[in-house]
Amino acid sequence: MSAASIIQHPEVAALPAAPVPELPADVDLEEYNLGDSPRPRRRAKRLDRLTRRAEAFMLHRTGIDAATIADRMDVHPKTVQRWIREEVQRIPQETADEIRALELARLDAILAPQMRLAMAGDPKAADVVLRIMERRAKYLGLDHAKPGGFEQVGSLLDALVFGVQR
Repeated sequence: MSAASIIQHPEVAALPAAPVPELPADVDLEEYNLGDSPRPRRRAKRLDRLTRRAEAFMLHRTGIDAATIADRMDVHPKTVQRWIREEVQRIPQETADEIRALELARLDAILAPQMRLAMAGDPKAADVVLRIMERRAKYLGLDHAKPGGFEQVGSLLDALVFGVQR
């Protein structure tokens, strides 16, 4: 309606229409209720937050630990861990499988030399091997496996580590 338009009604004398202000471009009409003052979206802040989360996730994917990322981004390490966890939950299954394969390959690269040292009697290397095995089990979902499948898991780990088939 323009300011010059007139409300027509047979019993009421013509009244000038009140001018209707234009809504700002960033106001969502579904969220705007008549009588409320429009509140602009916080697009810039939201975009910055999403960009920071994506950056933290990409740094994590390259192998940088959460504490280093937190120092770089000037946030608490728990915040970075939460961001990473939330970003992982948003990943489509195909991409999650690719990331899991990448992480397993990294663990395998670390495991081989550590296993040789552990078998030679190095207690520190044995601890590293056990932690790598725990992480692999988490990635593969073996911690939540049914009780009867642990023999198969042992066979798979032996095949991966030693190249031995049972």
